[in-house]
Amino acid sequence: MACGDDSPGDAGDEVGATDTSDGGNDEVDTSTDGESSSDGSTETESTTDTSEETTETTTEESTDETATEDTTDESTDESTDETTGDTTGDTTDGGAECGDGVVEGDEVCDDGVNDGSYGGCEPDCSALAAYCGDAMVNGPEQCDDQNDDSSDGCLADCLVPQSCLEILDFDDTAATGTYLIGPNDPDSTFAVECDMDTDGGGWTGFAVENTCNGDLDSQLTAVEAAPTEGVDVNCRPFTTDGGGNHTYTWDITFAPGFDEFYLADFVSRAAGGNGGTTEVYPGTYTQSDWSIAHSNCAGACVGDVGFGSADDPGPSATLGETMISNLSCESCDFPYMDNGTPYMVGATSSTFRVGWGESGGQEEGWYPWWSGSVYLR
Repeated sequence: MACGDDSPGDAGDEVGATDTSDGGNDEVDTSTDGESSSDGSTETESTTDTSEETTETTTEESTDETATEDTTDESTDESTDETTGDTTGDTTDGGAECGDGVVEGDEVCDDGVNDGSYGGCEPDCSALAAYCGDAMVNGPEQCDDQNDDSSDGCLADCLVPQSCLEILDFDDTAATGTYLIGPNDPDSTFAVECDMDTDGGGWTGFAVENTCNGDLDSQLTAVEAAPTEGVDVNCRPFTTDGGGNHTYTWDITFAPGFDEFYLADFVSRAAGGNGGTTEVYPGTYTQSDWSIAHSNCAGACVGDVGFGSADDPGPSATLGETMISNLSCESCDFPYMDNGTPYMVGATSSTFRVGWGESGGQEEGWYPWWSGSVYLR
């Protein structure tokens, strides 16, 4: 019968046929069978479970991959941030490397050595080492008064000038006036007059008072001795003979040395006694040798006063050479008549000399440097 083909047994055979073709795609067979069986439903659930597991596994793997990517991204980001952060930190700190010879960032100095030596930089580049201008005497400095005043005994290079020429060489704007120098000792300065104008300037002027008070060293020497000799309280040397001859020298040490000199407002004074007179006769005698400062009385018994270098055999200039007439007196002044005229000495010397003497049967003598100044350069 036609209806007999739809019997349960046939239906089972159809299902069984579907099962035996299980080598194909279960999902496709199940979805194309319009009349699902309970077994088919079970298979669908199994397939669904498997799909869910697969989905879960895939999701987990995807999650793991995402996590890995996230971790990688975070690690990369952190690494990048740390690297960037370090670089930014160095820059913030100044980006400076103490010792590279370049002053950068917070560095105060960087000379590439940074050993704290004079005129250099401290090891950490945070401060200058000792230097001229820090108000402390260090290294080669002789003074440090933190100013540019060349007249106060301390030059801006932290050295004590020994002469007016040194001052002018250092500061070519220095003007004529009073300055402090320390020719013998940088710790012992005294005032002198600096002539910064005459013949280019640089002349050191001092008075007789500077020759025995500790400012300058001096020495009185008797070549031919007189019974009366000495140095008064104003540092003025003097001599008076008792009716014979005498010759003396007065040596003043000027450590910086000089090649030339001139006299300013210079006066010698006669020092006779008991009516005796001191004479200068320019036409009769002028001194030419340090060893004798008087005539031999062949024409007249006269003397003279000479000036120059102790290293030369005789004076470069004398009182008698500048006079135009004879002068004789017991205690009068003998003004030097050629004030301001420079004289050269034979060679650079560090000892300026004044020489004088007299001859005859009277008590006569000299204050060879009564007043005025000597200028050396």
